[in-house]
Order: sequence, then structure tokens, then C-alpha cells
Amino acid sequence: MKPLVTRNIEELRPYKPGKPIEETEREIGVKNLVKMASNENPLGPSPKAVEAIQKAAEQMHIYPDGGCYMLKERLAKHLSKYDVEPHNLIIGNGSNEVIEFIIRTFVAADENIVIGDPSFIIYRLAGISHNREEIAVPLRDDLTCDLEAIYNAVNAKTKVIFLASPNNPTGIPIYDDEFVHFMTHVRDDVIICIDEAYAEFVDDPKVLDGLQYAPYRHRLVVLRTFSKIYGLAGLRIGYGVSSADLVSYMDRVRPPFNVNRMAQIAACAALDDPAHVKKTQAVNASGRKEVEDTLTQMGVKWYPSQANFLLIDLGKPSGPVFDTLLHKGFITRQVDNYGLPNCLRVTIGTEDQNRGFIEALRESLL
Repeated sequence: MKPLVTRNIEELRPYKPGKPIEETEREIGVKNLVKMASNENPLGPSPKAVEAIQKAAEQMHIYPDGGCYMLKERLAKHLSKYDVEPHNLIIGNGSNEVIEFIIRTFVAADENIVIGDPSFIIYRLAGISHNREEIAVPLRDDLTCDLEAIYNAVNAKTKVIFLASPNNPTGIPIYDDEFVHFMTHVRDDVIICIDEAYAEFVDDPKVLDGLQYAPYRHRLVVLRTFSKIYGLAGLRIGYGVSSADLVSYMDRVRPPFNVNRMAQIAACAALDDPAHVKKTQAVNASGRKEVEDTLTQMGVKWYPSQANFLLIDLGKPSGPVFDTLLHKGFITRQVDNYGLPNCLRVTIGTEDQNRGFIEALRESLL
């Protein structure tokens, strides 16, 4: 009898997101949990986005704009300093879907993708689901991205290189000078995808801004999302910026109506609320520094982040501390599946949430 599925699907293990607060509260019997596991915006969505959805609620019986015309126009205006036009944009059901588009569209059966390891796990899962070979290049000992090693790993069958900056789960970015050297040496027929899901949290001017290179490299795709700084994770909407012909090819594999009506409306409204973005940036910057300083005082190792989370190295298996924190009311993220069994990834929250977490961590380490 023929197998029901191909071997790659048989061996594929689904992505396991953090559990919802409600489910976790039922399981452990603790109320008012603070979720610091999924890098969500602790301030919530833009009030303008909420208002826009409320006004449009009675139109949910109407199919969404399949081409995301208004959102592309609004995004192009938002990104005008990079000379982005609507035809340079591909909109996805989260930036995850754009990653799927890239592999499905451009990577042939006998070609491969190259990724840093550890990095955003969806690159690996998308590659496996499409039965494409993956070359995983270890990060340096300090968990920075080793662009030289990635360059050396590229072979004749490499079609796409995925780079995350800032990286997930480390929060560590790629710096502009090292990327320029890397980009100018990679073969022109290799697509470089820079995943900048956390770009709006970056406050170091030396960090790579991938969009500035989009006009200079034809085979470059930059990914961004509304899930993080804009607080729209529950609506699942992200986008890619690339050359017009790469976008055109990806558009051919994009399912019809892949981005729902409410997500498009909320995203347009969120772009019109820069005050909410600035407030989120300020809360994150001050909160991240306070948590970093306190961890240093406690003698707990952490990795320098340019995102809205910190990777904390406990120096021992993280499971017991994770469980203790959970019962003290704080959901953090274990990263065993990234090969970091001694670490926890912790989202920066509000001032009260951060201080509550630090106190709970202090007690958990006694």
C-alpha cells in the first residue's frame, strides 16, 4: 500500500505557539496571568484600528479586497522614503505566509535554502513542508549571525537565504556594514530574504535597515509585520517588499482573499496612528533597559536585544524556572526547540509587568 503522505510531511512537527492565557489559567488554576511569551504589544492595538474595525463590523459579509489595493497604497505612502510603490508589495496572512510564498514560488525541488541556526523556526518548517533541502548554519558562540559562514555554506543549488534581523529568538540584529559586505559577494541569482518583524523597535542606527537596499539588489525580499509594533497579531497581517517581478511571481501562488477584510482595515488605520507606535517604542526601550539592568544586578546572563524581548540564559535547564514563573503568574517562552534548553525568551511588557516578572524570577532562582 502506498504511504498516505510523503516522508517530509510524516516527519514534520507542527509549530507550537504559546498557549492562550485562558487555557493556561484553566490548566494551572492561576488567574490574571501575564503573557510575556509571544512578543505581543503590551499596550494592545492602536485605538484608531479598533475604532475602524468597529465601524466596519457590519460589512463582514462582504469579501475582502483580494488585491489589498488600499493597504498597498497606504503602505507605499508610509514607505515612500524607500521609493516603495504598490507593485513592490505582497501582503500575507502574517509575514509567515509570505515566507511560504517565497519557498513555493522560487525554490525548485532540487534547490535549497540557507538559514542561521537558531533562527525563526518557520523558515525550517516551511522548507520541510515543501520538501526542500535546508542548510542550517550555526550562530557564533555569542549567538550573533555568522554571515561569513552563511556565505561559505551557499552552494550551486542555493536559491534563498533567510536572515532575521533582529533575530528570533535571540533579539540580536545584523549590522549594516557586515550586511553590505555580505550582499555584494552573494551570487546575483540567490534571493536574500531579510525578515525585519521587529524593525520598528530598533534604536541603534548601525543596525541593518533592509529596505534601503531593495532598489539596489533585484533579488531581495524584506519582510515586515503588523503583529508586533502595531499590536495586530490576532488579525494576522504582514507584508513583503521586493522588485516588481518577484512580487508578480509570488502573487501567482497567493490564494485569493488571503488577507481578511478586518485585517486590511485595521492595518490602514494603524498606519495613521504614529503616536501609538511612538508610545510603544518608548515603553519598550525604557522597559528593556530596566530589565537588562536588573538582570545584570542579579547576575543573570542576557543577550543584547534590539527587539521587544530578551533572551535570558539561566545557566541551567529552564524548565523548572519556567514552571515556577507560570505558577507565580507569568507566562514566558521556553526555547528548547531552538536548541537553547537553558534559556527563556521574555517579552518586554509594561512597567508593572516587567517589575512583577523580575520579582517572580528572583524568587524562582532562590
